Amino acid sequence: MKNPIKNQRGIALIATLMLLVLGFAVVVILFRLSTQETKLARLEQGYATALDAAKGVSDLFMFMVQNGSYQATSPALPFGATRSSCLQTKMAYPTSSWSAQTGWPAISTTSTTAPSAISSDPTDTPDITLNLSNYTINLKVIDNSVTAASGGNPCYHGCYYYTVVARAQAPGGSGEHADILFVYRYDAP
Repeated sequence: MKNPIKNQRGIALIATLMLLVLGFAVVVILFRLSTQETKLARLEQGYATALDAAKGVSDLFMFMVQNGSYQATSPALPFGATRSSCLQTKMAYPTSSWSAQTGWPAISTTSTTAPSAISSDPTDTPDITLNLSNYTINLKVIDNSVTAASGGNPCYHGCYYYTVVARAQAPGGSGEHADILFVYRYDAP
């Protein structure tokens, strides 16, 4: 009778099969990691593009403030951007007096909430709408504070502080978007 410890005829086949299964598992794990990294890179690229688009409409807003092109009688905005009828009121008056201005949307008598013109959601009655590279960008002024000129005030002719929110929405209704909330100070000339 043969000694079972010295009989190793099948061990090479078993070791080879174990190494083959282990190698296959490593390949599957690496493939899974690479597909996940590709998806993550695509999401990051989409967010970066949306963020740049939101920054672009923010720059457009600052240009409009500096040049007075927020007024309804101003020439057309660049890139096919549109402005709301409320924008001129929001730019010229403090938030507390917006509702007293002519043409301002009234608060519904059936609701105690503020009109959508002052909600903080930029997609709800936006003040500026712009389409860039299939991205829809909405910008909304949600607050305007006016500081009068006085002794020791760095605003010699008065300052306007605009609180603005912008959202760039990815194409295709994917739900991906980038939001920017900022305060812009403008010194009256």
